[in-house]
Amino acid sequence: MPPAPATSGPPPIAVAYLARGADRQWRESVDRFLQSYRRHEAGHPHTLHLIVKGFASHEDLAWLREQFAVVPHHEFETTDDRYDIGAYTDWAETLTSECILPLNTASEILGDEWLLKYARCFARPGVGLVGATGSFESLSQYIADFPVFPNTHIRSTAFLIRRSLFLQIARQFDTRTKHAAFAFESGGTSLTKQVMQQGLKVLVVGRDGRGFAPKFWPGSETFRQGNQENLLVADNQTRAFTETVWAEKAVICQRTWGSHIDAWLWQPSLGERLTGWFRS
Repeated sequence: MPPAPATSGPPPIAVAYLARGADRQWRESVDRFLQSYRRHEAGHPHTLHLIVKGFASHEDLAWLREQFAVVPHHEFETTDDRYDIGAYTDWAETLTSECILPLNTASEILGDEWLLKYARCFARPGVGLVGATGSFESLSQYIADFPVFPNTHIRSTAFLIRRSLFLQIARQFDTRTKHAAFAFESGGTSLTKQVMQQGLKVLVVGRDGRGFAPKFWPGSETFRQGNQENLLVADNQTRAFTETVWAEKAVICQRTWGSHIDAWLWQPSLGERLTGWFRS
C-alpha cells in the first residue's frame, strides 16, 4: 500500500484492528476488514496495529498472522479477560502516538480517504472526539444509574481521540464486566460525556466527509436511519439494522432517535430513502 499523502490536522494516527478469536465467525470478520482496508485508501498518514486476543489455538493464530502478512502492521497481544475497551487501553498504554482510532472485530471500512475524513473533522477547532456512529439510545430502563433518553454518545468503536485523553478516561473503568463496558460507552461518566465536560466537541463523521454535531445525528444517514448510506465504518450493529425487516427497523429507529428524527423525515434525501423501506 503506498504511503498516504500528508494533510493538515492530526499527526500520523495509530489505527488498531482488534481481532478476537473467541468471536463468532471471526475469520469472516477478519477477511471483511482486510478487504475493506486494502480497497479503500486511508488518505492520511497512519500506522496499522493488530490487537490479538481470545485465540484458543496456535493454528487459528497462525491463520490470522498469515492473513495480515499482506499489510504492514504492528502486532499487540493481550488477554481476553476484559471487554474491548480493556484491550484498547492495554494497547494504548504501549504507544507514543498522539492520536488513536480503535476498530472492533466486526469493523468494515466503507469509503475512500476514510482516515482523512476523520482527521479533517478532528482538526476543527475545539473537537475532542470523532466517531463513525453516534446514538441517543438509553439503557436507563435496564440499568438504573444510566442517563435517560436522549443519551447522547459516540459508540465505542471506530472513534478518533487523543491517546492521552482516552487513557485518562478509560483507566477509570474496570472493563472486566459488561456493566463497565456499557458505562464507558453510554453511562453517566461515559467517554462522550467526559470529553464534553472538558469543553470539547464530539462529532460523527459521514462517508461524505461531513462532521455532524449531535443535533444533526438523526439526519446524518449514518446509524439506524434510512439505508445508512452515509455510514463510513460498518460493524455488527449497522449490518443487523440493514438486514432487519421494515417493521423492526421502525422500532429500532424509534429506540435510537425517538422524536428527534421526525424533523428529518421531510428532508428530500432521507425521505426518498424512507420510501425505499416500504418498497423492500
